[in-house]
Amino acid sequence: MGMESFWQFSQEPRYSFHSTFYIRGSRNTNNSVDMAISMENPQDPGNVAVIERDIELIKHESSYPLKRKPSRTLLYLRNRANTSNVTIMVLSSILGILLFHRVFSLYMSHRRWINAPITYMERPCRSPQYETLKDDSSKICITTLTDSKSTSRFQRFMRWRNFDGILELTWQNKLDYANKHGYLLFDGSDLIDTSRPPAWSKILAVLHLLNEDKCDWVMWTDADTVVMNSNRRIQDFIPADPTKHLLVGSDNGGGYNSGVFLLRNTEWSRQFLQDWWDMRSFVRPPGMALSGDNNAMKALLREMPDFNQHVLSPARCTFNSFAKFLTLSEQMNVISHLDEQKWYNSEDYYHKGDFLAHTPGYDNKADCLRLLLHEAR
Repeated sequence: MGMESFWQFSQEPRYSFHSTFYIRGSRNTNNSVDMAISMENPQDPGNVAVIERDIELIKHESSYPLKRKPSRTLLYLRNRANTSNVTIMVLSSILGILLFHRVFSLYMSHRRWINAPITYMERPCRSPQYETLKDDSSKICITTLTDSKSTSRFQRFMRWRNFDGILELTWQNKLDYANKHGYLLFDGSDLIDTSRPPAWSKILAVLHLLNEDKCDWVMWTDADTVVMNSNRRIQDFIPADPTKHLLVGSDNGGGYNSGVFLLRNTEWSRQFLQDWWDMRSFVRPPGMALSGDNNAMKALLREMPDFNQHVLSPARCTFNSFAKFLTLSEQMNVISHLDEQKWYNSEDYYHKGDFLAHTPGYDNKADCLRLLLHEAR
């Protein structure tokens, strides 16, 4: 055989007499099908027909997504799932969440704080930009409350921050101030509605005084507040204008803070409190860091059409200065550039000589309040 004949012979397909074959289809990223056909004796008319049929089947099936093999976890759940196992898994998840909740809240409530340097520094606080009450005959009442008397153990267990003992710490401070100026101090703890977080019951305590004790003005103060300057009288910032019914300070981040506010005994004030109480969509579940009452009041005031006619918001240092605390490491870091801190010389934060200090946002409130009480006068 010559070279040319050999080359021609090698290029011709050679087939055996077997008729077996297979077709393999695989999906690529473009959702098309790559086919590899391996067969023997493919020119058999019967085999050609079968091949064409299978190619059409592969094309048809390629238009549908391929089923993925279930994961081992899913297979385990399918095989093991029953009522008792599902119940155990749900209860285990709930217990895990509760355990994390308590551990983290305990950690946050045991952080150690010290007074920020501004606690010992004076700065001016603007006087109210309106005429104030001069008549000492007005009956002024102060109220506060704590959930330590609450019968709801679940509610006390679920709360995020530890409020145990804080009213006992601040009560005498408030009582001494009230006695000094002839004000009535009322503990509203017995009025707590356990269907909501305790902070909402401030509304009930203020309503009680407006309706039962016939106070001309009622001042609400959160239990985590301390009267720092007892020489300041409430009459010094109560408006003389009879059309002004609500005094409220600003809050960090915008809006107003419900930790301290004053209401005149009028029908407008009672309706305001009722509207505030009726904002049930803002009520948070037990255990949340925030109760929802403050956001509800912000929303109510934001949409109030007669806000300017009936509401006044003096500088926060007038009656609701926010106390500032630092950890020891934070104190060391800021002491060399104190004037760069946003709270330095700010009317929003407590400085020596302000009327009242408030401790919102701190978990270890008892220690914070002890630090303030040591400086109160």
